[in-house]
Amino acid sequence: MADAEVADDARGAFTMAEVGAVEEFLADDPRGPATELLATGSGVLALFDDQVVSFGVDPVAEAWRHEIPEPVSDVSVESTGETVLVRYGADVGPVSGEQVTVLDAERGRVLESYTARGEAVPGEGRLLGDVWVTAGPGGTLTARRTADGEVAWEHSLTGTCSGGDAEDIDVAAAGIQLLVAYACGEDGTAHAAMLDGSTGEPFWEQTWTGAEAPRVNVVHEHTVPGGPEDPVFRMFDEELSGEFLFVHGSETNGVEPFVPEPWRSAPGVGEYAAQPLEDFEAAPRELVLHSAPRGNMHDHVLLSAVGWLAEEDGVPFSVEDIDESLLVDGEVVQNSRQWTVGAPGYVSALLVEVEEAFS
Repeated sequence: MADAEVADDARGAFTMAEVGAVEEFLADDPRGPATELLATGSGVLALFDDQVVSFGVDPVAEAWRHEIPEPVSDVSVESTGETVLVRYGADVGPVSGEQVTVLDAERGRVLESYTARGEAVPGEGRLLGDVWVTAGPGGTLTARRTADGEVAWEHSLTGTCSGGDAEDIDVAAAGIQLLVAYACGEDGTAHAAMLDGSTGEPFWEQTWTGAEAPRVNVVHEHTVPGGPEDPVFRMFDEELSGEFLFVHGSETNGVEPFVPEPWRSAPGVGEYAAQPLEDFEAAPRELVLHSAPRGNMHDHVLLSAVGWLAEEDGVPFSVEDIDESLLVDGEVVQNSRQWTVGAPGYVSALLVEVEEAFS
């Protein structure tokens, strides 16, 4: 069920304050507290025991809801933020089953749906267009078609291990590509790879000896800055500082590391917030890929860095040093879309102020 007016007005790239407003709105909801809140490209998705509900934020209002007979076992938001994969049990008497449904994130319409008989597929699914991918025991990635659940492809990660299974597997999706990291327990190596989501074939692989598998992350257009899905927020944790590696690339252009703003233009920032890794020589703790143009990642990291620097003690930079025209309601913006027009100009001006402060 959808409210057309709310769905039309909803938009992506939310802030933590907007997500918090939805959480506050739901505090007294008779359906009980939401088990999880997820941002899509159109709203904030709330998971309840018997339904999935999308909320717009300006004002907070229900946009649509999809009722289900059993508790949700898995939800995945596609990298564009436009579709949502929902999985839940669908047992009939003694026969086990799993219902898999793909919803349009804006309206809540059912785009694909099927019931698979037999034991439910273990693990979290990653939605990539017309397939969803899980990592199974032993290190096999399996892609199933959203239309009927038939296996589209499989890829074993153990081929790069000298013995034993792949362990500590972490998978993130970007467009129709997969970023994967894993360890080979018997030979002490850690690996990262990028796979074509249509075929499961790897087009980039990296190995580190005597290292743990990094955590992999993809920052999407709908990733909430400072939220639980935002790796950049964790980057300023003292224990993780300097152990992040940012990458960009594709099957056509390959995968390369890069240093994001503000360190690229204002290296003096590194005296207060450690610069991310510059190459693949050392294994990172976290590997970060952006699912949109690389310039968007620079904006995302720059705004996060400015927010951290402006609040951190001992840093020669504060909110008072920032031109008031670059602030929104007197605060550092979390998301460039808070500048409703001319965002690139605001970002460039803010970077100039950082360069001057740390030169």
